[in-house]
Amino acid sequence: MLKHEKTITICNHHADIRGTLGVKTLCDLFNDVANEQTTALGVDVDTFNAAGITWMLHRIRLLLPRLPARGQQITIATWPSGADRLFAFRDFAVRDTSGELLVRATSEWMVIDLHRRRPVRLPASVLAMAATHEGVTRELGFTLSPKGDTTAPLSTATTGRRRFVASYDTIDFNRHVTQASYVGWVAHALPFDFLNTHLLEEMEVLYEREILPDSEVHSIYRLEERDEKTHISHQVTDTTEQQTHCIARSVWRRFPANPA
Repeated sequence: MLKHEKTITICNHHADIRGTLGVKTLCDLFNDVANEQTTALGVDVDTFNAAGITWMLHRIRLLLPRLPARGQQITIATWPSGADRLFAFRDFAVRDTSGELLVRATSEWMVIDLHRRRPVRLPASVLAMAATHEGVTRELGFTLSPKGDTTAPLSTATTGRRRFVASYDTIDFNRHVTQASYVGWVAHALPFDFLNTHLLEEMEVLYEREILPDSEVHSIYRLEERDEKTHISHQVTDTTEQQTHCIARSVWRRFPANPA
């Protein structure tokens, strides 16, 4: 298995109000570390762009036993974890200095034609990279289905919504909203008091449509209390709430109360 690692310290600007690494920033860090490996292997964005193609994330799932805290040193590991038809898989793990697993994630990527904005067959270089995982069982899979879930908008049974705009700082080199910004919009649609009293345990995002600069979107959600946790269904849509850009689900637990 071809693994790449990077050790970093969580800085103030990585952390939220409680001093915990934010989930959007976590995804940005994942992208940074993955880019180091893909660059070394010649399957990075710049190389692909020169050939008229690029990477596009299709879905990601994160398990978050314990998000790192401000000032903590962590090691982020990433590795190609196989391929299936049009999709290449990439996994991640975050550990502290003692080796304790803090975060586990898996992601599924497509290669698309930059001009037609349509998926293409995985290049031989990507298949060669994926082949380094042959014989290794993928430990983490996906639960959201590309079919069915997006046909039932949450807008008819929503708990809440928040409006976001695809501003300049959310746009990447492919001239659309970054995948990490979707994650941020999914999480940050929730009310301040909820976010300040709950810890994120799991999130999964299935990307459906790209979002272009200056677009306005609604991030809508529905909460369900189950098994002493809050399970949330999410959808990011256009302002008519008829076109879905992504669906997601998340699981949260209440932050432990201070003893009296």
